[in-house]
Amino acid sequence: MKTVSVKQMRELDRKTICEAEIEGKILMERAGAGAAEFIAAFSESLDSSHSRRYVILAGKGNNGGDAYVVARHLLEKTNKKVAIFAVCAPEELSGDARWHAQRTPGEIPREIRKKLHREDFKPRDIIIDGLLGTGVSGTLREPYPQWIKLVNSLDLPVISLDLPSGLNADDGSFSTAIRADMTVTMGLPKRGFILGRAPEILGILKFVDIGIPEKFVEEVESGFEMIFEQDIRKFLGRIPPLSHKKSRGIVCVIGGSSLFPGAPFLAACAALRSGSGLVTVAVPDKIEFNNPEMLALITRKIPGDSEGFFSEKSISRIIPLIGDADSAIIGPGLGNGSELPVFLEKILKMSKRTVFDADALNIFAKFAGKTKIPPNSVLTPHPGEIKRLLRGFGLGSLTDSDRLTQASALASKLKTVVVLKGHQTVIASPERVCVNSSGTPGLASAGTGDVLTGIIATFLAQDLEPFDAAVAGVFIHGLAAELSPSGHRGLIADELISLLPAAMRRTSPFA
Repeated sequence: MKTVSVKQMRELDRKTICEAEIEGKILMERAGAGAAEFIAAFSESLDSSHSRRYVILAGKGNNGGDAYVVARHLLEKTNKKVAIFAVCAPEELSGDARWHAQRTPGEIPREIRKKLHREDFKPRDIIIDGLLGTGVSGTLREPYPQWIKLVNSLDLPVISLDLPSGLNADDGSFSTAIRADMTVTMGLPKRGFILGRAPEILGILKFVDIGIPEKFVEEVESGFEMIFEQDIRKFLGRIPPLSHKKSRGIVCVIGGSSLFPGAPFLAACAALRSGSGLVTVAVPDKIEFNNPEMLALITRKIPGDSEGFFSEKSISRIIPLIGDADSAIIGPGLGNGSELPVFLEKILKMSKRTVFDADALNIFAKFAGKTKIPPNSVLTPHPGEIKRLLRGFGLGSLTDSDRLTQASALASKLKTVVVLKGHQTVIASPERVCVNSSGTPGLASAGTGDVLTGIIATFLAQDLEPFDAAVAGVFIHGLAAELSPSGHRGLIADELISLLPAAMRRTSPFA
C-alpha cells in the first residue's frame, strides 16, 4: 500500500469529494466507524480490569470530527461508558466535523475544556486521541501541549486516530506528541510513519479504507510502501480441493548444532503451521534434541563433525533432501563449525529457492568474496547481521544509514530479497521496498526470527515470488504476535507458532 505525504492525502480527499462525488461526511463516517471497530477489538483484548470507559479527546479540525464519529459507534457497539473532552464546542467546528459533532447522542457526556486534570481520568479508562491531524508542523500551541503531556503521564492505554497528535506526518518529527499504544490511520498510511522518531510513538498500526477510488491512488507517486492486511489477502486464496501434501509445498530445513539444537525445529514447525504440506528438518547427528510436540515433522540426523556441527561429509546426505524440496531454509542454529563455509559453498550451487538466516548470514559476511547467493533467495538479517553483511559486501559506508537504505542497498548488491527484521520490518528487492505494519514488542524474544523463516519458506514453496513470500510471511508473523493471549511480555516463539493459523484466518476466509 502506498504511503503519502500530507499534500498528497489532501489532494486525494479533494478528488474523492469533488470528482468521485463522495461527500466528506461519508468519508468521515467510514473513518470513524472503521476506527471504532479496531478500538473495540483492542479493548476486548485487554483484561477486564483495564477497560471500563472510553474517554474521547476531540480537537478543532477533522480529526476532532473523526473522534465524534468514533464516540457514537463505541456507544452503539460496546457496553462501555463513553465520555468526551473537547477543545471547543461543536458550534465552533466547521464542515463535516461540525455536522458529525452535532449528531453525537445526548447520553454521551461532553465537557469543553481549556485544560485537563489528572482527576478527569480513572484507572480503567481507555483514551482515544482525536486532537490533531495531519496539519501539524512546528511547535504546538496551548492547550495541546498540556493535554498531550498529561495523557502521556497517565499510564493508561491510548489509541490515536489517523496519527498520534503532534506528529509531523511528512517527516516523523515532533516536539510534543501523544505516545500511542495503537494508531488507526485512514485513507492511506502517511510517509512520516516510517521516518524520524515516529516508530517510537505509533504503537500497533491499523488501517481503515475509507473508499478513495483506486484510479486516484494509482496516480500518486510514492517512494515506499507499507504492508497491511488488505495487501496480503490475495496470497491466501482458496486451497484447491484436490490438493495433496506435495502440492501444498515441501520445505527442507537445514540447521542446528550442539550450540543451538532447537532453532531449526522452530523454523520447521512454523513452516508446517503456516501451510506447508511436508517439512523435513535436517540436523547434525551429534545433537541431543527431539521434537515430541510436532510428530508431523520428518527429522533426519545427518553425519557431521565430532563437535556437533555440519561438515563437508554432510553434503552428500543434504543435497538429495534439498533436491526433493520446493524451498529450503539454511541457517537457524547452524553455529560456527570450522567446515561450515565449505559446506555452505557446496549447498549454494543448488540454486534452490532458499531463506538464509542467522549463522548462514554470518558466513556470507565473512566470506563475501567467495560467495554467490543464488537467485530467488530471501535473506533475513537482524540489525547486527545486516551491518556485517554490508561491510562484507563492500557497503560499509551504509552501516549507520537508515533501515530503508540499508535493506535496499544490500538487495540491489546481491540481486535478492532482504528482510531487515525489527520494529517495522523492511522488505526490499532491487526494485521495491516495503515496510511492515504488523507486530508487537512481544516479538523481541529468542526464536521468533526462526519462526519467520519458516513462514517465508512455506510461501516460497507454494510458488509465491520471493518478494511476495517475504511480504506475506512478515505480515502474518507480526499479526500472530498481536493475537497472543500472553500479551507483550509473555509471548515466546513456541507459542507464536500456534498462533499462525489464527493470523491467517483473520486475514483470509480461505485460510
